Amino acid sequence: MRRAIRGFAPPFLAAALAAALAAGSAGAQDVLHLTTEQYAPFNFDSDGEILGLGADQVREIMKRSGIDYDMELLPWSRAIGLAREKPMTCVFTTAHTAERDTQFKWVEPLLIERTLLIRAAGSAIEASSVAEATGYRTGTQTGDYTVELLRNAGFTEIDLARDLDLTLKKLLSGRVDLMAVSESFFRRLQGEGVPIEEVAVLYEQIFSIACSPQTPDKIVDRMQSALIGIIADGTQSEILSRYR
Repeated sequence: MRRAIRGFAPPFLAAALAAALAAGSAGAQDVLHLTTEQYAPFNFDSDGEILGLGADQVREIMKRSGIDYDMELLPWSRAIGLAREKPMTCVFTTAHTAERDTQFKWVEPLLIERTLLIRAAGSAIEASSVAEATGYRTGTQTGDYTVELLRNAGFTEIDLARDLDLTLKKLLSGRVDLMAVSESFFRRLQGEGVPIEEVAVLYEQIFSIACSPQTPDKIVDRMQSALIGIIADGTQSEILSRYR
């Protein structure tokens, strides 16, 4: 009997091992990484599961498109930063602004919604228009789409906090005069009894999935086709109704 030579793999075995390693590597590259933030009702943690009007749609999109994925809840600045820099990474639910337009590949719309300026209930702050509101100290979170909206509208006293919960505390304590938020977020807070009031409409906005420029077009196209499908068959409307 011929003795096997240690460290030597027959050619067919070496080829098989190489193919297996290549397949494993390709499989890892084919996983789409999805990032989002804690921002109910768009996306939020519920006993370890990410839910929300954005997250539920994204999960359905991934199911219909047949793309392998993972999903992670992160601080917003990190969530969008990863999607801006890393291949095969997308962030949601992302406002599609002029500044961000060329930074990502877009799958949309998950939602078309208004962005509001709000005040603490009973506040003496008065503004019947955005122009009148520009003189007030207005809060939002670092990296949020509302920062760009406020600057473009002429706001100069913009107070940035690490998250919206801290901004809300500042609003209620009088440390900022106004706060810029999505209408869905505002309605949720109202439903929870938070003493806030609408002041003016800052902007009407498209919210989307934003994918890194290195994400293959075929992946983005499959996701877009799946989104068109859930809009056409009423699934999107059903998901949105769960959170309103």
